[in-house]
Amino acid sequence: MLLDVSNRPEYVNSMSVATIQAELLSLPAPERARLIDVLWDSLSLPEVKLREAVWAGESERRIDAFEAGKLPARDAATVFSELRKDLRK
Repeated sequence: MLLDVSNRPEYVNSMSVATIQAELLSLPAPERARLIDVLWDSLSLPEVKLREAVWAGESERRIDAFEAGKLPARDAATVFSELRKDLRK
């Protein structure tokens, strides 16, 4: 996923991290979100990408099971309350 910066020739010059940060924060939110993906993909090792793909498949399987009524749901307040009790033990 490449960003089109052809309309911003100032990107061609070498920029400091502070300058890049300031530029990034001035972008609209959708462009900043795309940059997150670009940066993450550039840092992700093949095994991380495989793990993410496996987890994405598992989460889809769970969503499908929930929507088919095969996976019960619990409200977050109950789950967090039980977790807090367990952590205090």
